[in-house]
Amino acid sequence: MYVLLALVLLGVLIVAHEAGHFFAARACGIEVQEFAMGMGPALVRWESKRGTQFSLRPLPIGGFCQFYGEDEDVADPRAFNNQRVWKRALTVACGPLMNFAVALVVIVVYLSALGLMTTVPRVDVVEDNAARAGLMTGDTLLSVNGVAIEDVNTVVDVISASEGADVTLRVDRGGVQTDVVITPFYDEEAGRYRVGFSFAQERMRLSLLESIPFSVHYNVESVRLIVNTLKNLIFKGEGVGDVTGPVGTVYVIQEVTQQGGIDIYLELLALISVNLGVMNLLPIPGLDGSRLLFLLVEGVRRKPVRRELEGSIHAAGFVLLMLLMAALTYKDIVQIFTR
Repeated sequence: MYVLLALVLLGVLIVAHEAGHFFAARACGIEVQEFAMGMGPALVRWESKRGTQFSLRPLPIGGFCQFYGEDEDVADPRAFNNQRVWKRALTVACGPLMNFAVALVVIVVYLSALGLMTTVPRVDVVEDNAARAGLMTGDTLLSVNGVAIEDVNTVVDVISASEGADVTLRVDRGGVQTDVVITPFYDEEAGRYRVGFSFAQERMRLSLLESIPFSVHYNVESVRLIVNTLKNLIFKGEGVGDVTGPVGTVYVIQEVTQQGGIDIYLELLALISVNLGVMNLLPIPGLDGSRLLFLLVEGVRRKPVRRELEGSIHAAGFVLLMLLMAALTYKDIVQIFTR
């Protein structure tokens, strides 16, 4: 089941990316010859009333929109290369932009419909030390040593600074306030003084207006993380062994989803969607970023790079990407079976 969920996640992101290209092309008057979901030989193929071929393919490593007259000169106003530069650039850019939009919407829905798991100042699990002092599961913490509790950090900070001296917790227990005096102990593993209990967690749902800026901030930070990771990978070689292909990605998704449930699944959906957006904007032949670079050159020169040359560069880049994907897939399979 978790493998299926992982495949669905990748499928949704692939379809969303190609849908960005597809609808932008339609809006710009560019004819779309084929909309492919997945790579490899077509398993299912059907044709729309407008003549676009839709196909479902077995390998969830990508997809494509084949535009009419994309890498050749065709005397037809519907051809990709006969459109103005800005229309072609918009069509190409809307694939990665759709991935960013999906990530934004996923986090907004997650926060407003499900809510964010938040640690609250309420006692959940009571250990022996706190139990002997009279602390009970369900107690709501009001103050610690007379300091009003704003969040759980207030409790942790005051207890950590106690140096082992008794602390007084004022708690609300079924509507009745009472004081619990506890002697902290030093936890070697945590590296600080504790009294022996864990905080409860609950979901905090945000309104739509609150969730949108939170989602924007979350996804901007995701972009920064991915860009910094790429910089360290390229210039320092950090994380080379952690690079995975589609098989490794599916394995990671199903593993962490099995452990973290719907919360981690939706977070992964957003993070991988942002990752696809960033990666596709890189100026690597065969990716959208490379096409945008050629369009930028055309806009500056006011004439295109020779179509055959551009087509050959994109084709060569695509072949190299597929070889890299095959190598990563082999590496992923070996690692999975040797774990």
